[in-house]
Amino acid sequence: MAASIIGSLWTVVINPTTPVCALLLFFSLVLFFRLGRRRRPGGSLPPSPRGLPLIGNLHQVTATPHKGLHALSLKYGPLLFMRFGAFPHFVISSGELVREVVKTHDAIFTYRTTTKASRMFFPEGEDLLSSPENNFWRLTRKLCVNELLSNKMVKSFQFIREEEVGRLVKTIGSSCINSIGSEIDLSKLFVKLSGSVVSRAVLGLKSAEEEGGRETVHIITDLFSFEDYIPTLSWLDHLTGLNRKLKKTSRDLNELLDRVIDDHERFNNGGEEDDDSQNDRKCFIRVILDLQKKDMMGSELTRGNIRSILLDMFIAGIGSTASTKEWIMAELVRNPRIMKKVKEEVRSVVGEKSKIHEYDIDQMKYLKCVIKETLRLHGPTLTLREASATASIGGFMLPDKARVLINMWTIHRDPTTWERPLEFLPERFLGTSYNFIGQDQVYFPFGLGRRVCPGVQFAMSEVEYALSNLLCWFDWELPKGMAPEDLDMRCTSSIGVHKVVPLRLVPVSVKASATQS
Repeated sequence: MAASIIGSLWTVVINPTTPVCALLLFFSLVLFFRLGRRRRPGGSLPPSPRGLPLIGNLHQVTATPHKGLHALSLKYGPLLFMRFGAFPHFVISSGELVREVVKTHDAIFTYRTTTKASRMFFPEGEDLLSSPENNFWRLTRKLCVNELLSNKMVKSFQFIREEEVGRLVKTIGSSCINSIGSEIDLSKLFVKLSGSVVSRAVLGLKSAEEEGGRETVHIITDLFSFEDYIPTLSWLDHLTGLNRKLKKTSRDLNELLDRVIDDHERFNNGGEEDDDSQNDRKCFIRVILDLQKKDMMGSELTRGNIRSILLDMFIAGIGSTASTKEWIMAELVRNPRIMKKVKEEVRSVVGEKSKIHEYDIDQMKYLKCVIKETLRLHGPTLTLREASATASIGGFMLPDKARVLINMWTIHRDPTTWERPLEFLPERFLGTSYNFIGQDQVYFPFGLGRRVCPGVQFAMSEVEYALSNLLCWFDWELPKGMAPEDLDMRCTSSIGVHKVVPLRLVPVSVKASATQS
């Protein structure tokens, strides 16, 4: 984060090859000293590391913010006051303090701070993830829970998961036959799989535009904007090209969504199915339009509302799900004992069947533990809330509009909660009541409180079915000459962490390995 700021300032402001460098440098210095005299919010505040003018404490969070904040919490305590650019933040790094936020003050900490990217993609603030608890949020949340992401709806998409995972298995199987011993890019295949499932379930499209989805996720979660941290330098976003990229991507996505919605509306009004769109009859758009037609809750939604809902689902359903599958396979190949144990379970449940059924997954208890442990170590790292009133947390008074940054990465590694917290040990979840919705405030990979992600079952259904197939029909090896400890496990600096280096593994067909043995 800090590196992004310093690098951008050097390129745009200080670099002597920039034609207007002298003028920009002058304004930057004025802002530097002016912002350096900003006062701390009033009231009793937590400990705070010393910051710098203009950037505040951004230089102290390192290239991976969650790790930088973790190091500071060890020195200053589980509740910190920090200034990121122009905005004060309160960083929480303990489950005990999270309980105060969620159980005592959940009604206050319901807002999520928006970013420049989210404001560009959702110009009216109609984003399920960050909009305040207004009529749109309540209506959309109800629509998602009762209709779009209900247990019945998620189960109805099983045929999509089976078809798309079947295509993935076929692709990998062909690689085993045609290029024996060759490695494949699992990262790319997982993005394509998630893009296909989401495109069909959400938009009713059989051809996944996975690259567009990947680019959108990257823009919204990864790119640095001066406006988000130092509003007086927002003009630099023009010079870095960020504004142009955001506008183009937003325009392209809106055009795609409008075209798809129009196709479904035409079909709903008695028109013929568009052969080019190849619509799946059951998808989110069709459900919403049916509700509108029946004058039920969907009738209150505008075209802009529908676009926002679909875009939320599209973004949330691709990047994080693909990343989870990637981290699971990476951890398994690094831990041969666990890989052997989970493969034996999956293959024992499937037996002689030629296809894995949905009910088979319920018997794969250890596989579910592997997924939970992966999300503990490699799930989202930070979650941001904004207070709608003053609140007392950890004995300190947090002011109205305070931004609270919860370091999930630290809490999921707390040695007072987790035995041997840095090790990959799926067994820790056997016989426990930990779930994905954060009721215990020490394990919450999908968020917690009123803002918990409503798409947990949708995501887990895809992850479980895909992983069970990959572990049932194939053995997996590292590229030739690579040892488990050599696998690059570095993550990106974004909140939803992804592997820096794509995962490449060598698949071996179970039938082929059985013949060889």
